[in-house]
Amino acid sequence: MEEKEVVTSGKITQGLIVGWFLWGILWGIIYTFLYRFITNFTDSLIIKSIIIIILQGIITFIIWKFSTKSTFKKRTMNSDDVPKVMKNLIIFTILICIINGVYQFFNANDAIDRTINSNFQLRIRETMMSSLYDDEEMEEYNKEKEEFISDVKNQVYTYLVIVEIGLTAVYLLVLPLEKKEILKYVG
Repeated sequence: MEEKEVVTSGKITQGLIVGWFLWGILWGIIYTFLYRFITNFTDSLIIKSIIIIILQGIITFIIWKFSTKSTFKKRTMNSDDVPKVMKNLIIFTILICIINGVYQFFNANDAIDRTINSNFQLRIRETMMSSLYDDEEMEEYNKEKEEFISDVKNQVYTYLVIVEIGLTAVYLLVLPLEKKEILKYVG
């Protein structure tokens, strides 16, 4: 059996996070195909939310497992450093969740605005309406349209908040399993 190099908690944390990103690319692709396949059978946002949270939990567990295995392949650390590594992983996880939540929010907002602004039929209809209706009726139409858009955005934001809270909980709940996995490799 080959002797493993004993490294600092910082090196282990770095290895785990780099491994998380690298394995995350591979498993992210697999996740995307699985998610698209499974959600083709439903239009319900609630069911899609549940599927996202369950799949993300499974994929996150697998990614951490692979990352841990590859990080500790030729290295180890003292068991006293495990709390430091876990603290770093918790901070990393929270940061990833915050960044993902902000990205999803802006991405959803942008997608809704782009869809509305690029709808050719809607623009033609509104152009025709403006020639058929007076200013008061067009103002009423625009007010109703803005209310509808606002309602849709609120529903999407509610969905995103629920999913992000669920994902954050799942990501944080996977970390105790990760700690258990790390303890198998420390000396």
